[in-house]
Amino acid sequence: MMLAATAAWFAWQEPDYGRVQVRSLEDLEQQLESLRTHLRIPGMSAAVGEGDRVVWARGFGTANRERAVAATADTIYGLASLTKPYASTLVLQLVQEGRLRLDDDVSRFGIVMERSAPVRVRHLLSHTSAEPPGARYRYDGNAFGALTQIVERTTGQPFARQLADRIIRPLALTRTAPNPGEPRPFWSLFTSVAVSPQDVERSRAAFMASGADRKSIEAGLAQGYARAWGRWIWPTGLVGPMRAMPHGFTLSTTSGLMASATDVTRFSIALDQGLLLDDRMRAEAWKRPLGLDGTPLPYALGWFVQDIRGRQVVWHYGHGLESSSLIVKVPGQRVTFVILANSDGLSRWRGLGDSADVMESPAATLFMNWLTSRLSVTTGFQLR
Repeated sequence: MMLAATAAWFAWQEPDYGRVQVRSLEDLEQQLESLRTHLRIPGMSAAVGEGDRVVWARGFGTANRERAVAATADTIYGLASLTKPYASTLVLQLVQEGRLRLDDDVSRFGIVMERSAPVRVRHLLSHTSAEPPGARYRYDGNAFGALTQIVERTTGQPFARQLADRIIRPLALTRTAPNPGEPRPFWSLFTSVAVSPQDVERSRAAFMASGADRKSIEAGLAQGYARAWGRWIWPTGLVGPMRAMPHGFTLSTTSGLMASATDVTRFSIALDQGLLLDDRMRAEAWKRPLGLDGTPLPYALGWFVQDIRGRQVVWHYGHGLESSSLIVKVPGQRVTFVILANSDGLSRWRGLGDSADVMESPAATLFMNWLTSRLSVTTGFQLR
């Protein structure tokens, strides 16, 4: 109840971003900087991709306050759950190759989920593995994380190595890698995570398996931050000054990838180009499943999908303790927006996983305002 009240107060304090005019990338830049200040985010980076290239990218604020390092377009952040579109792409590659089927029972891979009916791979990918499987959407990062075991049993290799071999290296994403740090325990009134020596070893093994250059990743990595006071109630704090917080998640299919905004945009562009999935499989990734009543559910295969202002939008967010992230794609125009931050400010109190509505995000709303403005004129984008 306290968290709900806090979220309501937070929303009341904000302007109606849907009414903010954003006519140019310069306007977008100014509005994002204003948003960063409002949300007390120390640093963030954003990028826009159009067609086959990154057309705009900026850094805002500081990547590391203690070292006075400014955020740039190439600053690296924790993606948190924005890892999931990468993981789903890898899983769908295995389906495309005939090594895996979306309707495979997850028990085939040693995963035990006691349900009234078999849980399928597609149920994990679409957050529909709750009882009864396939009937309804409920965001479940732990269930999605079971895809790590499916990838590893199918390929015989660590997930981190497969991710590097199939996506990171082929696309020359030199600012994308698993978290180079070690997992950290945390405790609060509402949630806690313990860390065992095995967890630490798993984290080290994941980074090693990726083949990434530790020195360059650590040099470009933004320091994470969270509010100092009230961490015993909520792990990212409730009020007070922003204080450093380490990146704590090990790479899996559900979280733990680090990347720059420009690298995430290049990943998105590669999807549009057909470099990662063929047209049929990409369409499958963005096809909303149907619930028991025949109504489309909001999450497809690794992506949220919704219609906004008459256009299909596919998107995903990330909400870590010390970072937050968002990708918004408009496939019909082949336009991508990516924004990453070194606190949880982009996702804090938004409930994006529950509402499945990206317009609850001010950053997404500002981007859509800009895109709508651009599409209303004849210059810039092709109207389709």
